[in-house]
Amino acid sequence: MKIEQKFALVSDTSEISLSEVWSGFSPMWEGAPALFDHDQDLLIFSTVEHAEVVRLELEAQLLAPVESLHLLLLPSAMHMRKEFTDYGFISHSNQIYGYADNIFLFTVHSEDSQAQPYQALEQMEEHLLASCSENGLAIYLTDHHSDELMLRIARAYHCSIEALHL
Repeated sequence: MKIEQKFALVSDTSEISLSEVWSGFSPMWEGAPALFDHDQDLLIFSTVEHAEVVRLELEAQLLAPVESLHLLLLPSAMHMRKEFTDYGFISHSNQIYGYADNIFLFTVHSEDSQAQPYQALEQMEEHLLASCSENGLAIYLTDHHSDELMLRIARAYHCSIEALHL
C-alpha cells in the first residue's frame, strides 16, 4: 500500500482555466515539468519543486495568483462515502486524491488481549469518510478534526491508532 504526496495548482479566479492555459503553454516551454495528473482546473505534479516552478511561471503569464494544494494520492481500492467529496476527488484519470490538510488517514491496531477493535470501529463508523483494505491492512479516513476523537475511541477499546499521513 502506497500513499503518495502530490502537489496541485489551482487558479484563485474562476475565469481562468489552468488546464486550458497549461495545454496551450506547456508545449512552448522547453523543459517544462511533467504533469502527473489533472482534474478540471487542478494541475497535479509529483513534486513540490515542479509545482512551484510552474506556479511562478503561470502567475507571470496570467498576471493572477495561483494557489498550491498539498494532496495525498490514495489507494485505488478506497471506498468513499458521499461526504468524501468535501475532502477529496477522483481525477480525470480515475485516481483518488484527498486534500492532505483536511484529512486524517489511519489504521487501528489491537494493543492487548482485552482489545475490542470491532467495537472501536463500530463507534468510529459514523465519522468515517472512506476506507479500504489493501494487502491485509485496513485503512480509514476521516476529517482532520476527528483525529483526537478516533484516538479516544481506540483507547477506550484497548486499541491504538497509527496515523498514515506523510
